Amino acid sequence: MKIVLKIILGILAAGWFLLLWCYNMLLSSDIPVNISDEELHSFLVIFVFSILLTLAYVKFVDDTKLHYFLSIPTLMWGLTTINSLTYHYHPYDTLMDCLGFIGCVSVILLSIFHHRQSLT
Repeated sequence: MKIVLKIILGILAAGWFLLLWCYNMLLSSDIPVNISDEELHSFLVIFVFSILLTLAYVKFVDDTKLHYFLSIPTLMWGLTTINSLTYHYHPYDTLMDCLGFIGCVSVILLSIFHHRQSLT
């Protein structure tokens, strides 16, 4: 039963980070991109809270294997980060993309680190 619960939570976490990526794409979809301070602030609060909650989950639950589930959202964040840095998009869009990628990578690295520790 614990394995099924961990799989469901992993799928929910991956879905949540994909939804956050979609929200980021929605905010930056206008031409020209015009992200307000309020939109940036609300995104950052939601995203930082999500990352902290996910990091706490990885820290306190043994062998979550969350790195498997977050691979696709991290890939999506990585691709948008590369595009933002390459084509010099709006500064707020670039900030949101970079933070999204760094946050997802930090969760993956912590998950891998805890997975390796549980093997020893």
